[in-house]
Amino acid sequence: MIRSARHPHLSPSSAPEAYPQIPDYLQATAITLGVDGVSVTLLPDAGLRVGSIVVGGRELLVRENGHPATWGIFPMAPWAGRMANASFTDLAGTAHRFPPTWGDHAFHGRLYQSSANEQSVSGDGRSAVMYAPLNRAAGWPLNARAEVAAELSGNATAGALTITLNITAEVTQLVTAGWHPCFRRFLLDATLRSEVGVEGVLSFAPTGVLARDTDMPGLHLVDAVHPAVDGGIATPGSGATWDDPFVGVATPPQITWGDDVTLTLQAGPAVTHWMVYDPDDALCVEPQAGPPDAFHRGGAIKLQAGERLVVPLTLAWTSKI
Repeated sequence: MIRSARHPHLSPSSAPEAYPQIPDYLQATAITLGVDGVSVTLLPDAGLRVGSIVVGGRELLVRENGHPATWGIFPMAPWAGRMANASFTDLAGTAHRFPPTWGDHAFHGRLYQSSANEQSVSGDGRSAVMYAPLNRAAGWPLNARAEVAAELSGNATAGALTITLNITAEVTQLVTAGWHPCFRRFLLDATLRSEVGVEGVLSFAPTGVLARDTDMPGLHLVDAVHPAVDGGIATPGSGATWDDPFVGVATPPQITWGDDVTLTLQAGPAVTHWMVYDPDDALCVEPQAGPPDAFHRGGAIKLQAGERLVVPLTLAWTSKI
């Protein structure tokens, strides 16, 4: 068992947070799910994203902050993680280029910056489905269709949110997919909008971590696996201790915010890698079906026309709040 870095220089901020649960520009299409003591906000026009999870009056997620890759829980598709040089060659031998979003590279796919074109909400307020095309209009040249289904159960003391990403190919293509949750370092009092409690810490048991690529920083080799070591202690201004994909994660990872909330992340069988990024202001724990830069390094999944890739993620909590 290893743990993410602890940040002893950090403490909860008493200043009210500027970011609302539902940003004004997304309110018209926002979907709210609820059970006893729990509220979940889905934002179809922010990339089929979970924008907020409030359990017992505490917000678990980083809220909308102006950067599409650093808040909420968004689906990554039709690739997860980084794509070297923002380009790849498809199965037919055609080269494609994309707008760089991280240095010279492109990360997290095209879906997270897309808008939904359909929604389906159940009558009980506990489930919903959001749909969006992955086509040229969305910046993907090989047509596919994305669906995110969400289902909420339980209550604030013990409950779960299951989100399932389905990518259906309309033409034969290679894909990867995953989820990008941005959890808070400190839980937020959803009423006062100020941070409370103690720092959240991730605990999990990988068998290894992919080596960092010294020739192309920020990408990773898939054929070199190193032993995974404890995250250690972060110092002021050090940035993230981890920005790495871990393998062999058989036991569901857990994040604990002291005795207040314990959150367990259970992914589906398609997940092969867990990317962990732990800067001062967030804790991102990202299950991926395929490694980073899979189009170049190998590990992408071939879908025939009509086939789909399914990536469920269940967030199960217990709370003493």
